[in-house]
Order: sequence, then C-alpha cells, then structure tokens
Amino acid sequence: MKIFKEKKRWFIILLCWLFAAGVLAGIAPGAKEQTSPEKNFGLPETAESIKAEKALKEYFPSSEGVPLFVVIHDQDGLKDNDVEKAITTVEKIINDAKEDLSVVPLSMMPKPARASFFSEDNTTFFIPVLFPVGMENKETKQVMDGLKKETAKEMPSNLETYFTGPAGIVADTYEMFSKADVVLILATVGLIFVILILIYRSPLLAFIPLIGAGISYSVVDRVLGLMAKYDWFRIDSQSLSIMMILLFAVITDYSLLLFARFREELEKGQPVNEAMKKAAKFVTEPIVFSGGTVLLSMLTLFFAVYEAYRNFAPVFAVAVAVMLLAGLTLMPALFAIAGEKSFWPSNPRKRAVKRAGKEGFWHKLGRFVTEKPWLSLIPVLIVLVFFTSMIRQTHYTFNLLDSFPKEMSSIQGYNKLNNAFSAGEIAPTTVIVKAKNDLTEEQVQALAHELDSIDGIAKAEIQGHPFAESSQKVAKINLVFKNNPYTEKAFDELEKLRDQSPKLLKESKITDAKLLFAGETAQKTDIRNASHGDEIRIIAIVTVLILIMLGFQTRSLVAPLYMMATILLSFGAALGFSIFFFEDILGYQGISYRIPLYTFVFLVALGVDYSIMLISRIREEKKHLPIKDAVREGVGKTGGVISSAGLILAATFAVLITQPVVELRIFGFTVAIGVLVDTFIVRPIAIPALIAILGKYSFWPKKVN
Repeated sequence: MKIFKEKKRWFIILLCWLFAAGVLAGIAPGAKEQTSPEKNFGLPETAESIKAEKALKEYFPSSEGVPLFVVIHDQDGLKDNDVEKAITTVEKIINDAKEDLSVVPLSMMPKPARASFFSEDNTTFFIPVLFPVGMENKETKQVMDGLKKETAKEMPSNLETYFTGPAGIVADTYEMFSKADVVLILATVGLIFVILILIYRSPLLAFIPLIGAGISYSVVDRVLGLMAKYDWFRIDSQSLSIMMILLFAVITDYSLLLFARFREELEKGQPVNEAMKKAAKFVTEPIVFSGGTVLLSMLTLFFAVYEAYRNFAPVFAVAVAVMLLAGLTLMPALFAIAGEKSFWPSNPRKRAVKRAGKEGFWHKLGRFVTEKPWLSLIPVLIVLVFFTSMIRQTHYTFNLLDSFPKEMSSIQGYNKLNNAFSAGEIAPTTVIVKAKNDLTEEQVQALAHELDSIDGIAKAEIQGHPFAESSQKVAKINLVFKNNPYTEKAFDELEKLRDQSPKLLKESKITDAKLLFAGETAQKTDIRNASHGDEIRIIAIVTVLILIMLGFQTRSLVAPLYMMATILLSFGAALGFSIFFFEDILGYQGISYRIPLYTFVFLVALGVDYSIMLISRIREEKKHLPIKDAVREGVGKTGGVISSAGLILAATFAVLITQPVVELRIFGFTVAIGVLVDTFIVRPIAIPALIAILGKYSFWPKKVN
C-alpha cells in the first residue's frame, strides 16, 4: 500500500491504459479482420481508365466483377476428355457456390469459339471466373479455399490446376500476410529485447519498452479495426505491417530518451517521483515536436490522389497519436513504478560516482567536430552527394506481381499463363468507342484496322458481337500491345493512343465520338501519372511543414534550413545506395514505383526526430555555455541514447527484409540504411559541424555566445 500511495499518479495512468485496451478488445475487431481491396484500383473517379471501366460495366455488364483465372496445364499435351472433364467440373463448382460467382461457359461454346482460351502448344488453357465486386479479402480467401478443395476432388490427376488473376492474388496475399505478421511481430519484439540487453545489460529496461509498446499496439489495432468497420477509411495489410514496426520502434525510442533523462536526474540524487517528473518535463518538448513532425508527415498523405498513398494517412495518424500519448504518459508511468529497479543490476547513483570526471566517446566526438568542423563536414557531404546522385539511374516496376514470392500458387498460375500465352494476351486492353450516332460494323472494323496498323500494337480485333447490348452507339475492340502490358513502354504507347484518338476516329470515318481504354495497362498508366504527381506534391508539403515545425522548435530561421538540408541528403543517399544495391549488385530489374515516396515520408519524419532531440539539448545547454561547448555537451549527453535508439529503429525496419514481399524488403532496407546514416553521420557530425561553422548565426535571429 505504501508503494501505491507514493506512486498513485503513475498507477492511475497505467490502469487507464489497461482499461482502454481491455474495453476496446471487447467491443472492436482487430484491424487485420477489416482489410479490404482498393476502390477503383486506387484511382479517382475522374481517371480515364476508371471512366472506361465504368463504361465497360454499363454497356457490357457481363464484364463486371473481380477476375479469377482457373489455369489447367498438362505438360504432355491436353486430351479432349480431360479438357471436357475439367471444364464441367469447374463450371459446376462455380455455379453451385453460395456466393454470387459467374463463369464463362466454355462447355457451351463450339471449339473454334473457345480457341483463344487455349495455348498454341495445347498444354494450357484457362477458365475465366468473376467474383463479386467489394468482397472483403478474408471472405475471398475463404471462398477460394473452398473452390480449391472441391476442384481437387474432381479434377483428373494428370492435370495441374492453378487459381490466379486478381481474385487469386488477393486470397494468397491475405494468407501470406497473416502468416508473415506473426513472424514479423515475434522478430521485432525479440530483436528489440536482445539489442536492449546488449546495450544496457538490464533485463527490466528491456521489458518496459516492450510492455508499453504491446499495450499501445493493442489500443491502436482495435481503434483502427473499429474505424474501418464503420467505413471511416480502408485498411490494407502492408500498411498494418509497417505500422506495427514503426510503433514498437518509436515507443522504444521515446522510452530510451526518457530512461536517459530519468537516470540523469537520479544521478543528481533526486527521489524517484521527483526524478521522473523532471525527466518527463525535459523530454516533453523533443517528444512532442518529434512526434508532431511524424504525425504531420503522415497526414500530408491525405493530399495524395492515389488511394494506396492516401490510405496510409489515417492508419499512421492514429498510430502516431497513440505513440505520442504513450510516450508522454504510459512510459513515464511504467518507469516510475519500476523505479530504480529499472536499472538493475546497475545503480544510477553509484554510476554517477564512477563516471565523474571521465569524458566518454560522444563527448570526444563532439569536441573533435566543434574544433575541426570543415574536416568533419566535407567527407560526409561527399559521401552523401555521391550516393544521392544514383537516384537518377532508377528503374521503376509497376507490376505488383513482381513483389510476390514465386512459390505463391497464384504467381505460379500467372507464370504458366505467361509462358503459354504472350504477356499482352493475358492482360489485353479493351478499346471502347462511344458515339452520338449509331455505329456500323464497317466503322468498327475500320477502327480496328487503324489500331492494328500502329507500330506498338500486336493486334486489334473484334471478338464476337462488338456492340453494346442496349445501344448501337457503343462498341468495343480487343487490343494487345507488343510490349509487356505492365512496362512503361506499354504505358507510353497507351498515352500515344489517347493523344491520337481524334485522328484514329477521323480515319475510321466516325464523328462525334470518343475513345476510352480499359484494362491493366490503362490503370497502370493512370497510376504512374497519379503517383508522379503525388510525389512532387507531398514531398513539397512535407518539406514546408517540417521547416515550419523546426522553426517553432528552434525559435530560429537558420537552424531549420541546415537541419532540413542534411535530412534530405541522408534520404537521397539512402535511396541512392538502395538502388545501387538492388539493381546493380543483386540484379533486380527495378524497384516498386511506391518506394521513393514511402521512404521519403518515413525517413524525413523519423530522421528529424534525432535532430530535434540533439537540438533540444543544445538549446538547453547554450543557456549557460558558449555555443561550441553547448554543442559538445549536447552531442555527449544525447549520443548514447540517440545512437541506441537509432540502432533499434534501423534494426526493426530491417526485419522487413525477412518478409516475402519484395517491395517490403526494399522499403525496410532503405529506411534502415537511412536511419543509420542519420544516426551515426548526420546527427553527430554534420549538424554539429554546421553549427560550429555558423557560430553565432547558427540560431539566428536568436543571439548565442
């Protein structure tokens, strides 16, 4: 009871957190249960490809749905009786399913009509199936499992069967992330625990940040699940994986900052309660400003046009808000309750006596940098600029399938199709012509001929009846590109087609009409354009907002400029090094188009954290010391805790390298490299050197000694 009375405040805070976590666990679903596919492939309603998709669904309703391709393969060649058995089996299973599934009735087609579904070497064919639009990922996985089970019972044993296409990939992705997230959280927790033990040699210190992070994660997970349940926003699996990593790493960072200041106050002889109150007071500014910059950076993603970027905003905004609250309330409570036992077997009061008069490594580094700033700064700038220059050699990939492991069933099925048919035939483009007047077959044939004569087009043809069911004013043509439909060459060809539309219609003698292009290539073309625009917009907004935040924190007009410049350089160097490593050394064809923006937002937001912690301490020290001495003390007193925090943050993001998705591997690697660069080069060398060089102008218009 005595302990409870002395630490009543801290116990109340802890109980409030536990109560919130318990209530949410009882009333809210987990975030993973609420993941769902993107609407309109992540594009706005105004995108040309989405207009085309809507027209396709309106005028050719049999095309509506999420495609699944049941791929049947026999390396010895398909036999007629096996083919008929496979077709009737799949059609029966699909038609008997409880869900609203539909299948192309190959069994009712004459052989010439279904020839396009068979490969030229007669080893592979596919049966198109449509899943209902809007089905949740979890339900898609359950339906797919049922289809696979039933198919396996009836299919001839000599046939290989694969389920691919968007629906098959969604099901496999859901399963993959469900398994991977367990590995991810165990690896993250284990890694943080081991690093903390190795650095601080205190078991309790290693447990306290993990306990705080675990409680915070349970709150975030249920809050996100509740918000997604009521359609506040959409959640995808990738954002949840990255969010979990970020939460554990950042709360550990805040814990170490708090721990270092708590120990410092105890070394001065303060009682536990007083020591924690003072520690909490001193770390409030760096935690609020560092958490605030991360929060603002994530909120800027709301300005994105592309939904894959925009959906990161609410997930990470909620997570960062909870992290910030935990850093200011939950973590001080846990450390105060544990008291001096947090440091066992070390004793902070005895440690102060042992270390009296000794100058540690970080103080020595601070002294060297402030005495020889140019010698310290120039090599750092050369290395950073060199790797930043490698960004211009980047090749981007827009095919999501390139990110998935080759052993996934849906990827194996896709590769079977890719080997048996041309890549363009797997993902053809549908050209829709909409006219004010009725179209004739001759006009549609003429348009198909004009399209077919273009260099980048493999073929343009009319399949079956080209006109819409309800209107002779709308027709469609099937178009196949010569280039892989997921490459930028194909995107450029599609852009040309859009530009040449008036000319093509004129040559076909079609007036008062327009052309629309639907399909994977059209979607990816619009995604490329949206992504490029988002990059420019969000990078500009984040840079300006962080400059403003740093201006408030430093009370200076100059300090934000050199802080931001070094952070941007460390981002550029990390991205450039990753491009060099994955493309030039490992031989990857390219990196995901999403990597630059994701890494920018995370690296800039997280990188500025350590600069804020350092500058906050320098500002505190310069109240009673000349600027160079304040810099040396700032580097010396924050060096240990920031380097430990940076090492843990880098290591936790590096855990993503173990994930089966290539995009996550490259993202985790790039962020880890960037954090290490910022922690061990930019923060202890570049920024202190710049302050020493600028001297009394380093915090202008504030005066310094």
